[in-house]
Amino acid sequence: MAGLHQNVQVLNTTPIETNTAQDGETVLSQAAVIMGQSGEPQYRFYVAGTFGQGQTRRAVLLLYQASSLALVEKYQAGLNALADSVDVAKGAATAKPSTTPNASTATTQAKPAPQPTPGPATLPAIKTLNAAEFVKAGGHPEDALIPGEFHCYEERQGDDVARPHLIVQILNGTAYRTAAGGGTFAVRKDGSLRKIGWQGGPLGGSDEGYLSFGDEGQDFSLRNVGAQERDYVCYQAGARENLAKLEFGLKTPKVGQYPCVASDGKGTSAGTLEFLTGGRYRVGGGEGRYTVDVLSDQDEDWSDVDFTGGPWDGQSATYQESEDGQRRVDARKVDCTTVVKPTPLPRYGTAKAPAPPKGSGGLSGAYASWQMDVGGYCGGLCWDFYIFDKSGYVYTREPDTGLGDADCTRTKLNGLPLCEVYSLQGGQLRIGAGKPRPLRKTTDGRYDLGGTTLIPIRSVAGLKLNGAYRSFSGSVGMGGMTSSYSEAFLRFSPDGRFTRDSSGGFSSTFTDTGTSSGTTTGGVTAQSSRSSSGTYRFVGNTLELKYADGRVVRSFAFLADTDGQKMSTGFVRIGGRDYTLQDKK
Repeated sequence: MAGLHQNVQVLNTTPIETNTAQDGETVLSQAAVIMGQSGEPQYRFYVAGTFGQGQTRRAVLLLYQASSLALVEKYQAGLNALADSVDVAKGAATAKPSTTPNASTATTQAKPAPQPTPGPATLPAIKTLNAAEFVKAGGHPEDALIPGEFHCYEERQGDDVARPHLIVQILNGTAYRTAAGGGTFAVRKDGSLRKIGWQGGPLGGSDEGYLSFGDEGQDFSLRNVGAQERDYVCYQAGARENLAKLEFGLKTPKVGQYPCVASDGKGTSAGTLEFLTGGRYRVGGGEGRYTVDVLSDQDEDWSDVDFTGGPWDGQSATYQESEDGQRRVDARKVDCTTVVKPTPLPRYGTAKAPAPPKGSGGLSGAYASWQMDVGGYCGGLCWDFYIFDKSGYVYTREPDTGLGDADCTRTKLNGLPLCEVYSLQGGQLRIGAGKPRPLRKTTDGRYDLGGTTLIPIRSVAGLKLNGAYRSFSGSVGMGGMTSSYSEAFLRFSPDGRFTRDSSGGFSSTFTDTGTSSGTTTGGVTAQSSRSSSGTYRFVGNTLELKYADGRVVRSFAFLADTDGQKMSTGFVRIGGRDYTLQDKK
């Protein structure tokens, strides 16, 4: 033990337990909590003994290490199997040390005591600024780390998200601190990206990570940290981490029944999947177990689910819960869904936006402009939006649900105003820190902004559509080795009913050189299709779809094909997608 603990910080140990196996051999066990090189607590469980007779007699030491007590318990069966595989102590289940039980039944049942709490308790408390406070102090959140705490979750298989795996404190200037020590950092520009390098301390020597800044706050990546080369995603404490934890929860399967249909689009019943308590599942009367991985791909809105034993033994699936309350399991050839009350995602901060500076404002109304998607980035037409408030704010995003999203009295979760300040002076429009552009009003009620036509967004309240509308987007990766597509049909009838059919696919080709000029060695192709129906209505600039399964989806909508005051129903933008009329059947 002394040798193994020589180069680590030991936070806590249990007494060494001595037990006797059924064959009379002595079994020693001890548990310890140590501080890993990255500043993350590690839980160790040691078992040692001598076994066998004569030339076969040998000394055996087992070391089991995990990053949390939950993982110690979760993979207890694996520890048991390891102990049994080397005959540490056949039948030694009677060994019961005095510490908290629940470890290997093959040897002893000790596990690390949870006190003292490592990690956060060894760090002094500091204030975490939000973006608005940082900007007020002269900072630039797009280019610099905001002082305060960042809570990091390792990118690894599993669902152990009860607490951060690492805490990094960003101090004023370029210093950082963890429970295992501190050092310095530097942020540098790499085109449109921002990279972070770490010098000294437990993060020194790790690869550069990326800094991201959004409406909720900051997050950054850590790559190849410490001797174990761990990867982390670190979320700014507060709104950013709260959203991440909420999303972790939405990707964790919930106990309940999930009726299944074949994923060929025909709606053929495929039985019912039940998630049971204790990591168990049931299909058609047969039971097995499942594990969930929410940590490996933290930027995805789904998790991986692996099934062992039972009817789905060896199969994998994805799980996600959408904003409209649909919980979906996508397995091989089947989709299993259920609908619950939606979990609202936070969108706004608690503070009110400050009044725009004097000299701002002068315009009102909602406008949009489009241009051809030459680079394939938009998946169709590329749109810009301008929703002006006379006070001096302008909302420059596409609304999610309707024009009511452009409430410029609100702030983002990061504390900054939801909208940008604009000014109109001498026929020149300036938005935020952008360059002034000439603005003039045309005779048909539109605006010309530096050669770009701004189309007025008019209400579509009470609109009734008739016919099938198609939306399609696709992309091809560099070298043509990967491609994907997404297609949707919305069929509206004047009586207020609709059907929606969607399909999508992905294809990837593998070659011996990794380039399109190499010899093809394999590939993967995946396709899926879905169909649903219900009733619809247009309210203001919102399309409300009420599905037969109980879901209600509200999306921003407007008719973009206009000629003066006349609006055409041949082209409609709904929920960030362009739909064109195919027929009137």
